[in-house]
Amino acid sequence: MRLVFLEHEADAPAGLLESWAAARGHASVTVAVGRGAALPETSPGEVLVSLGSDRSVARSADSWIGAEIELLRRAAAGGRAVLGICFGGQALARALGGEVERAPSLDPGWSLVETSLPALIPAGPWFRWHEDSFTVPPDAAEIARVDGVPMAFRVDQAYGLQFHPEVTADIALAWVQGARASLADNAIDEHELRRRILAGVNGARERAFDLFDRLAAGWTAAGVL
Repeated sequence: MRLVFLEHEADAPAGLLESWAAARGHASVTVAVGRGAALPETSPGEVLVSLGSDRSVARSADSWIGAEIELLRRAAAGGRAVLGICFGGQALARALGGEVERAPSLDPGWSLVETSLPALIPAGPWFRWHEDSFTVPPDAAEIARVDGVPMAFRVDQAYGLQFHPEVTADIALAWVQGARASLADNAIDEHELRRRILAGVNGARERAFDLFDRLAAGWTAAGVL
């Protein structure tokens, strides 16, 4: 298969998902959408992956956001393999008729999720860092949540995740460095967050690879790859 990564900032790359693709012998390409690159035309057999961003689907005025939402809508409507991660999950939710709003609190770290489909979305723990959250689109099935907040949904072969299975320790620590003001505004201890990131990273690669294997198996079984 071929994965097309829509990257919005250099510090929010595909991370473990790109590593998984390479390890499994899959091709991938990164399109720097948030830095001026044109949105790609996707083809059958490709996986369209919308990654994280510090922009907001609900509040940011960047012109590429609306264009990307429309791209995700067309891909999902066409039965293509689609994966939205955090911002990408919010963009996919908006594309399919869901809502995006500011999350009740900023609480980055590792969390177990309540999963209604453990054969696809294991409980984790998964890394979370998001200022916004999505509602489940009307025709979607919620498949994971934390404290009543949706963490994953599915529509046909399109999946939206609010957590970050792609994250590595280096990526997460770079986010801490870049978000010091926001962390202080939210009374989050930077040093304690760094400690929690490093304490929870053991097994993250194995969990992520397992999740990506499960998603890929589903897409293959459905005949979209």
